[in-house]
Amino acid sequence: MMKKVFTLLLPVLLLAFSTSAQDNSSISKGILTHEMTPDELLRKGEIGRNFVETDPPAAAIRNVAEFNYMQGALVRYPFGIPISLIKEMATDIMVTTIVASTAQKSTVISQYLTNGVDTSHCNFLIAPTDSYWTRDYGPWFESDSANQIGIIDFPYNRPRPNDDEIPKKMAEMLGIPWFGMNVISTGGNYMTDGFGISSSTDLVWSENPTQTSAQIAQKMNSYLGISNYQVVPDPNISSDIDHIDCWGKFLAPDKILIRKTLISDPEYNALESAASYWASQVSSFGNNYKVFRVMTPQDQPYSNSVILNNKVLIPFMNSPWDDSAKTVYEAAMPGYQVIGFTANPSTPWLSTDALHCRVMGIADIGLLYIKHIPLTGNQPCESDYEIFAEIFASSHQPIIDDSVIVQYQVNGGPYHQVLMLNTTGHYYKGIIPKQSAGSVIKYYLTAADQSGRHASAPFIGSADPYTFQTTYTNLTPMPDTLWFITPDDCLEGKITQLHNFLADGINLTSVQQNGISIPWYVDSMSVSTLPYMVNSGDSFAIRVRSIVPLKQVAGEIFVIDTLNFTTSTGNNRVIIMYNADLLQRIQNVSSDVVLGNCYPNPFTETTNIPVNLSRKEKMVVDILNITGKVVKRICSKLFDAGNSSVSWDGTNEAGEKLNGGIYICRITTQKNIMTKRLVLIR
Repeated sequence: MMKKVFTLLLPVLLLAFSTSAQDNSSISKGILTHEMTPDELLRKGEIGRNFVETDPPAAAIRNVAEFNYMQGALVRYPFGIPISLIKEMATDIMVTTIVASTAQKSTVISQYLTNGVDTSHCNFLIAPTDSYWTRDYGPWFESDSANQIGIIDFPYNRPRPNDDEIPKKMAEMLGIPWFGMNVISTGGNYMTDGFGISSSTDLVWSENPTQTSAQIAQKMNSYLGISNYQVVPDPNISSDIDHIDCWGKFLAPDKILIRKTLISDPEYNALESAASYWASQVSSFGNNYKVFRVMTPQDQPYSNSVILNNKVLIPFMNSPWDDSAKTVYEAAMPGYQVIGFTANPSTPWLSTDALHCRVMGIADIGLLYIKHIPLTGNQPCESDYEIFAEIFASSHQPIIDDSVIVQYQVNGGPYHQVLMLNTTGHYYKGIIPKQSAGSVIKYYLTAADQSGRHASAPFIGSADPYTFQTTYTNLTPMPDTLWFITPDDCLEGKITQLHNFLADGINLTSVQQNGISIPWYVDSMSVSTLPYMVNSGDSFAIRVRSIVPLKQVAGEIFVIDTLNFTTSTGNNRVIIMYNADLLQRIQNVSSDVVLGNCYPNPFTETTNIPVNLSRKEKMVVDILNITGKVVKRICSKLFDAGNSSVSWDGTNEAGEKLNGGIYICRITTQKNIMTKRLVLIR
């Protein structure tokens, strides 16, 4: 939490601005402070003494992030927050108030009604507590392999046994599993992105001296699914609280807020170093973190905020910097409603203890969650964009298949919808069509299940969509589709130019030579030998022909095939569109040649290729690898009518043995091209 609060030594000075601690009179009455009292410091040995560790949840495990959907919030009476904040939260979610007795419950209900709180959105947990820092001792939520939301508990880093029992009581109240993880910690010193990255200050190491850093990281992985546990130094060098929420906060899986102070401040360099560190780290989305800075010249606790669904609740300090903090959040989190709250005079926001410390989100136990790693940065303009997602319904109600949609827009235009199809289990796939170079694509995902829940990814949807740009990355086919509609198209062929729009040369290494399901073949290319360097601004021409049918046809339904090519920058393709009626007639005339089943197949040494010709005819037999490159010409000669056979011994033109794998046998005559797949085993 930010600078050390010298409550006993400097009460008058600290009360001069609103980040002061509680006054001496409240301490004398036994009210706990955020720091440990002198008595508690003497009882530190009690922390975790009777904690019972359980087995972890069944993997795979996901730690629910603060910015995932919350069904409620946990607060405690007597309050550390203003009722105006409770009123705001209760407009959308269920506020659970911890009270010590039914009499206290009645008192709280009366206060809620007096202050206009929607009590239909309020419930109560009757349990003893020691303090109102529900974030610090409250439950952490996880989802396991059965999509069951559960609670992860830990030994609270204060000798406050009543507080320490609250996660267990919450699990009982919600009817969900409880798991004990023996790592002494506190919620104020923990943040997670929901994708496997979490962070704490090195306080977590010093408070667990009997465990190594590796053992702590393993616990985080086993109980919370954390694969990258970032333990960092506390840049608030004047503070002994060492909680991460005093200076930093994950706003999204690839966004982090870090406080900033004046250059004259002794913590300036440490905070700048922290900001630079996070800006250099790779987020779960595969891009570097976007770092947002909020100015705190008087150590205002603006990072000590709470994200509750589409709202961000931040502590206001009656400071000229309040509006600036609100503006930073609005810029970092478009579409969210950012609301500031001033504290009660009796429980002021402190630089080391504010709104986040005193409110704990309660995850939706029927959470509908879309897990998606977005496309970011520059993406190739040469191909479609595959969108993958996993969708988990903790309600255990079926996903409504036609609700799983990619919503996308191009260059600020209207949004278009693409249905995502279920591929297997909870996996879905959708396609955003390829766009021209220089386009800006924005998109988000939506889904619903039969429990009535709806979800978006990102959470806020169209207000802050995922964004990527398109650019040239490979040779670009011009045109990218070859249409074979009439017999003349087959006779004359179609030409595509593979153009290099990049500043550097691209090495073309292979071109597929023939169709697998449609009888097209490469008739000629600009250069007969590959690989070939296509310099910047140059093109490489490919002519594609097909067998000519005997009669004119006219069809409107097309069959699709692709011509694939490989370069030094990756793979690309040209689409082949074939008139289905034309294809049928071509297949009818191919009865002049019958290519039998090769035997043996698979083979290790030699395979025989049987052919039956209806008349004497020249026949070319080639062996191609899986990329379409001819590796050996078996023969090119005149064959008599009737049955014939040729063989291949698994070697190339030089007589060298080829590696095992899939090869294509291609038979070419005057009017026919036929293929068979061969499997060579080594």
